[in-house]
Amino acid sequence: MTLKTLKPMLLTLLITAMAFSQTLQPFYPNGRYSSAIQSPDAFLGMALASRPVRVHEITHYLHYLAETSPRARLLTVGKSVEGRPLHVLFVSTPDRIAQLDQYQSEMAALGDPRQIEPKAAERLIEKLPVMAWMMYNVHGNELSGSEAALQLAYQLTAGTDEATLAILDSVVVAIDPTQNPDGRERTLAQVSQWTGQVLSHDNQSMEHSGVWPGGRSNHYLFDLNRDWFIGAQPESRAKVQAMARYNPQLVVDAHEMGAFSSYFFNPPREPVSHHIPSQIKAWWDVFAADQARAFDRYSWSYYTADSFDEWYPGYGSSWAFGLGAVAILYEQARTAGASVKRPEGNILTFREAVHHQFTSSMANLSTAAHSRKKLLRDFYAMRSEAVTFKKNQPRAFVLLQGKNPTRAHALAATLVNQGIEVETLTEHAKFSQALSYWNATPGTLTAPKGSFIIRMDQPLSTLALAILEFDVRLNNRLLAQERKALESGKGTRMYEVGAWSMPLAYGVPTVAAMTLPALQTTPWTARRNANRISEGRADYGYLLPWEDDSSVHALKAAFDAGLTVHAATKPFTLNRVQHKRGTLLFRRHDNTALLDSIITRIANASGAAFLPAATALTESGANLGNGSFRLLEQPRVALVAGSGVSSTNLGALWHFLDAGLEMRTALLDINGLGRTDLRKYNVLIFPSSGSYKRLLGKQGIQRIRDWINHGGTLIAIGDAAAALTDSTLKLSQVRLRRQVLKKLDEYKVELAWEADAGKKKPDSLAVWGTAPFQPQQTVKAQKKHPRNLAQQDKQQRLFRPRGSFMRINLHPEHWLGFGVDGKLPALIYTDKAYLSKRPVETAARLADEKHLRLSGLAWPEARARWAQSAYLTRERLGKGQLILFSNDPIFRGYTFGTARLLVNAVLLGPGLGARAPVPW
Repeated sequence: MTLKTLKPMLLTLLITAMAFSQTLQPFYPNGRYSSAIQSPDAFLGMALASRPVRVHEITHYLHYLAETSPRARLLTVGKSVEGRPLHVLFVSTPDRIAQLDQYQSEMAALGDPRQIEPKAAERLIEKLPVMAWMMYNVHGNELSGSEAALQLAYQLTAGTDEATLAILDSVVVAIDPTQNPDGRERTLAQVSQWTGQVLSHDNQSMEHSGVWPGGRSNHYLFDLNRDWFIGAQPESRAKVQAMARYNPQLVVDAHEMGAFSSYFFNPPREPVSHHIPSQIKAWWDVFAADQARAFDRYSWSYYTADSFDEWYPGYGSSWAFGLGAVAILYEQARTAGASVKRPEGNILTFREAVHHQFTSSMANLSTAAHSRKKLLRDFYAMRSEAVTFKKNQPRAFVLLQGKNPTRAHALAATLVNQGIEVETLTEHAKFSQALSYWNATPGTLTAPKGSFIIRMDQPLSTLALAILEFDVRLNNRLLAQERKALESGKGTRMYEVGAWSMPLAYGVPTVAAMTLPALQTTPWTARRNANRISEGRADYGYLLPWEDDSSVHALKAAFDAGLTVHAATKPFTLNRVQHKRGTLLFRRHDNTALLDSIITRIANASGAAFLPAATALTESGANLGNGSFRLLEQPRVALVAGSGVSSTNLGALWHFLDAGLEMRTALLDINGLGRTDLRKYNVLIFPSSGSYKRLLGKQGIQRIRDWINHGGTLIAIGDAAAALTDSTLKLSQVRLRRQVLKKLDEYKVELAWEADAGKKKPDSLAVWGTAPFQPQQTVKAQKKHPRNLAQQDKQQRLFRPRGSFMRINLHPEHWLGFGVDGKLPALIYTDKAYLSKRPVETAARLADEKHLRLSGLAWPEARARWAQSAYLTRERLGKGQLILFSNDPIFRGYTFGTARLLVNAVLLGPGLGARAPVPW
């Protein structure tokens, strides 16, 4: 054997030896433990972190600790979508665990300075321990946190060393070992499927990555670390409700990042939310110093103040600042439960990753123990600041029920679940300086009885303001840095969306009240469905206005009950009630003799407000027997899924249809769509993906085209819409702006025609031939060379909107806008601008430059490029139709304003837009 061949072998042996030494290294050197408590190794029958533990093993060990150790109490705070229990293990001294409910009450008292005097608060501070909430594995494929949680639970329940006892004496520790049990189980199933007898250190191997859609997300493919204030998923709702109840002062959220990184912990990099209190920013440095010392003892690498910001308040490490908690993010290099060979040649083992997470948690808990009084005083100080009105900030937000009280109640319920106080006006109130998200100029508002009030002098006002405020803005320094990064080709510094305001997302009319009059209120209570059928004779049938979300659920129930339903395409007046387009009509002669009982059942279940119709003769507009009442067709919906499709967009659509509308929905694999019998469906939805042309192929595209021509409704979202605008597919006449730069003038003429349509008064002299014809003023042609136009367009795309709310204007008569009053905030996150002209029906366009931006960053280049571009289009193809959404209408499961347009496409589309039902 030569030296040349020996060197690689020696290097391999050295790397293996180093990895083995990490495996042998104890998690807690010189630790002492009670023999009455089994370690995870002993209980599980394996060395912890020799492989990832399954969720049932985690659950069994937590139950064992709670049953065996007087230091521990296990609470079940909820269930995952798939029914797995969500556990939190509380650990402290036996006396305190025995009195955990009293401790929770005392901490709640400290957290509400309105109810406790400073001297009484100081007495609580002298005796109360700190509450630390330790969370792991929110992304199912970020595995190392759960093993660290088990080791931490063992350390705190069995440890007898001085440092551990000091933590127990000063801290109540809440351990959430797996925030996403469904995602973890999916990850482990995939990893084990692709793991061979000889383990691969290659992080590109499938045993490290799994297959689409991976295990990062939960059952409905939601990223739970973006769902904290949104609360679309049961895991998030349970978690935030529990945390708000126990008022922690320290929150840890343990993640993983790229395999070739090291380890990150706070402080974060900029931008940092301007709502984060100064006390928390100071604490980041204190905790970081102790955490760094703990890592330095092992010569481990780490970094801070880079990669991860704290701008978006929907992360686990961000939402908690609204509680007055010091929140710390961990990001450990990923190993996928195995080992990864790094570029330097060394091997990072799963056990070492777990060791990093565990060491970080112990370091943070030790810091909290040593800083108990200071943390509690700062918590009380932050809450005291929260119950005091701030200069130049709203005194309250006022949610108006308007014509969609169901939506307003849903928003109120989401806020209350997080511990935010919501009140209901029992008498009308006049606000002298009120700002809406449509107009930043203060005006006077009289809020009617039943409006909801969220005061900004409550304990969680910091959180409430962060998620309700209409517009968030970077300061000038950060704005300059962002522009420089974009222009230099480095890309955005923004880690997340730039806007998230819940009132805009929900489309609930809301004002920020800058002054606050005397109010008569009562605490908000959940709305209870009841029979809301108005009194009167229903000899002809029943009417149902389409504005309120309860009507959506009522229509779906009516379809399921086999009722025949028509929708008004023109306004009318009956019994002095003005009915808008979209009003649903249930004719008695079209339906079963049991119509009255079925309508009553649907009204009770949905809360929808039905109106009886004694006659078909209206006071104005079309009579109820008129052909303008179009027969609706029950939707038979299929949603395309599979590799190449955006899993997050798919998940939002699937959850909305399945859990939201309770609609039977088929999930079709895109890779087998060419062999699928599409005649079973009359609605087919393509989630965002730019790969449909490649995935479907010529034959698949032809099958889709034939299906549409025979009466199908195809709905394409985001990049899927862009894919279908490819002219070679012969599906859509909508075009991407960059594809038609030479024809921009044609589209400008179309915009001018749309703006004038129906508004210009006829010239009677010209009509009757006594005045000469005056041609419409033409748009001046572009003078720029096509090459310059292309370069300009490319430059403008650099400044694309990255999650900003922009105004869209709806066509006043198009059925896709039924139930919505003229305009909506829409979340825009794309580099694609869509242009449309006749015969395309443009149901919604982005507003002009002046009125376009509502919230978030929208550069002048973005406003110039996206202004008046198409948001929602509809095109007839044979007997069917193609509907394109330029952006996701149900982004992260909470943009309910634009989601109503999707509802119309799905529930109304087969009847109002297609001329013949599938099958053919």
